[in-house]
Amino acid sequence: MNIKRVSELVGVSADTIRYYERIGLLPTITRN
Repeated sequence: MNIKRVSELVGVSADTIRYYERIGLLPTITRN
């Protein structure tokens, strides 16, 4: 699953997902 799909599923922007990855809240998500 890519970051765009995750952001659509959870209703937040891709930038927010990347921020959550940086602070360790989420594991790294595959990017295409």
